[in-house]
Amino acid sequence: MPVLRMLLLAAALCGLALPAGAQIREGAYQVEGQNPDGTTYGGVFMLQEAAGASWLATWQVADVRLVGLGLIQGGVLAVSFVVNGRPGIAAYEVEADGSLRGSWTTGGGLGTEILKPHQ
Repeated sequence: MPVLRMLLLAAALCGLALPAGAQIREGAYQVEGQNPDGTTYGGVFMLQEAAGASWLATWQVADVRLVGLGLIQGGVLAVSFVVNGRPGIAAYEVEADGSLRGSWTTGGGLGTEILKPHQ
């Protein structure tokens, strides 16, 4: 019985030591991305709260500016956008450090992005 009691105490203490989950936040992020063909890119991403529980997302990558409309549900940011006349969708999960890690597509394969908050 003492072993069981010690295991329960250890489990309870581990549960208390868990850090609070990071949350998706409004602001500027540095973009590190990879296109479906493997080429990489960088830029800036801005996320702003908008009306009706929506979020306005803006990417600036070189001379290309994309604007999207998103929502946050269950800790996931999902954003729709249009690039070169093609609709796209991106989905990101928040990391412990506040970065957003996700994938995107316009129907021609999957790209990936990491969005790191500006300090």
